[in-house]
Amino acid sequence: MAEDVFDRNVIHAGKVFIKAGEEHARAYMVQTGLVRSFVMDGDMKVDVGEYEPGRIIGETCLMVDEPMTMSYEAVTDSTVITITRQDFQKKIARIDKNIMTILHHVMDKLNYQDLNAIDKAKKRAEIDPDAMAMVEALTTGLAEEKKFVYEKAILPHANQMIKAIKEIKAKDKANGAAPDVAADSTDEATNAAADVITETAEENAAE
Repeated sequence: MAEDVFDRNVIHAGKVFIKAGEEHARAYMVQTGLVRSFVMDGDMKVDVGEYEPGRIIGETCLMVDEPMTMSYEAVTDSTVITITRQDFQKKIARIDKNIMTILHHVMDKLNYQDLNAIDKAKKRAEIDPDAMAMVEALTTGLAEEKKFVYEKAILPHANQMIKAIKEIKAKDKANGAAPDVAADSTDEATNAAADVITETAEENAAE
C-alpha cells in the first residue's frame, strides 16, 4: 500500500493563516519555524502560546465542527504539514466505538484547555510589566508548584501597587510637584513591600 503523503506549506513570517471565529476542517503540524496563537481583546492583541516544530494546531477541527477560538500567525517563515478532516476520518473509520468516545472526550478537554489558556493570557496582559518582573525576581528559586501559588497570590497586589505608584508619579509630574520627593517616597514604599514579600517567600521556601 502506498504511504500517505500530506501537503506541506510554507507560511511566511507575519502571515495569519487561521483566524478566530472561522470554522476549519484541517489541522497543522509545525515542521519548521515558529507559530504563535493570539486573540483580540478589544483593540489589544494578546499572545496566548507558541508552537515549535512537532506541535499540532487545530486538532479539534479533525473531529468537530466548531469555530476556532484563537488566531494563528507565523512568527518566522514556517513549514506546516496539513492534515484534513477527511483524511483523518478515513484513518479512524474502523476504530472501536469506545475508542471514538474517548477521542471525543479528549477533544472536549483540549477545547477547555484552549479557553483556559486564553483566559490566563488576558489576565497576564493586564499585569504591568514592572510588577511581573518584580514578582518573577522574588519567586526565583522556588519550586514550580510553589512559584505558581505565590504568583497567583502576589501578582494582583504587586500590580495594583506598581500602577498606583506610576499614577502618583504621573500626577506629580503633571502638577509640577517636586519629583525627587515623590520619587523617594514611592521608591521607599516599593522597596518596603518587596522586602515583605521576599521575607515571606524565603520563609515558605525553607519549610
